[in-house]
Amino acid sequence: MAGEESQMKLAEWRTIQQRGRNKILRACRDPVARAKLRAEIPSPMSGLLRISDADREAAITTLPAFLSEPVESENAGRYSFLGLPPEIRNAIYRYAVRYPTCRSLYDYWYDQKEKAKAKIELKPCTTNTKVLRQSRVPLRTPTILLLCKQITREALTLLSSQVFVIDRIPPWLMGNPAPLPMTYFVGRRTLQNLQFVQIKISLGDSANIGGGSIWLELLNDVLKAWSERNRLIRLHIVFKLANVMRPNMWFYELEAFEKLMDKFNYFEFKYASKPNLIKWEHWVLDFEYAYKVGYRNIDEVLDPIIRVHPDPYIWQGSIIEWV
Repeated sequence: MAGEESQMKLAEWRTIQQRGRNKILRACRDPVARAKLRAEIPSPMSGLLRISDADREAAITTLPAFLSEPVESENAGRYSFLGLPPEIRNAIYRYAVRYPTCRSLYDYWYDQKEKAKAKIELKPCTTNTKVLRQSRVPLRTPTILLLCKQITREALTLLSSQVFVIDRIPPWLMGNPAPLPMTYFVGRRTLQNLQFVQIKISLGDSANIGGGSIWLELLNDVLKAWSERNRLIRLHIVFKLANVMRPNMWFYELEAFEKLMDKFNYFEFKYASKPNLIKWEHWVLDFEYAYKVGYRNIDEVLDPIIRVHPDPYIWQGSIIEWV
């Protein structure tokens, strides 16, 4: 049974949803309110966390000492790559050096699984059970990081300020009690070297499958790796809360939400390298609308920020996507 504080949060989420709906209804009736709402609803956001300048500077200072200062290259002539303007080089680095999305990692795993099945079907007499075993998803060092010291410095500077986003649960194989662990797709060492991570947790998606308990299982593996070692500068937790008006849905989900909050707070208290490591964000999903929980200013308490679907920042991922 969830505690009193969580019950108050659920009541706040329901209030937010009701106020958001009322705001939309007013906009449907009143042209002035409609114009104001359209002006307030921003254009679709990128799915990534925006990093502050202070956090970006902190990430750059963690680079190896031999990469901390620019290196004048003899090949940085007029017609060489290093002779290109910095804006063009950065655009190339953004294309060549970036973290994969969870969707791309899981899709790659499914492709490899289908290829393994095809090999078995082509050789039905084989008894080699190793073919059935799926190898972990390989994450290779981009070639651009191996060219020269200055290119490595510039590319790693950009990579150090990128965000790795966990927004979907891994594939859930038939017969398994839980989804595959995250470390099956991203190695422990890679997880421990990440500096900016955004985790988007969807709760209340399904009455038959408890999203909170699934995310608890998934994040146990991730937090265990980070408790051994981590380089986190900013951990951004986004809760996406669906069906908040259905009490039966949230009888167990609210308890799981409470456990998730306790896990993250304990991790921040014991293993964070600095205070206020975790940044929180809560969105109440309401069909094609999402309402941000919080306070905009003193005069507009509980007046929610509204976003409209489709918006990759809010709507990607679901616990039932890979079931």
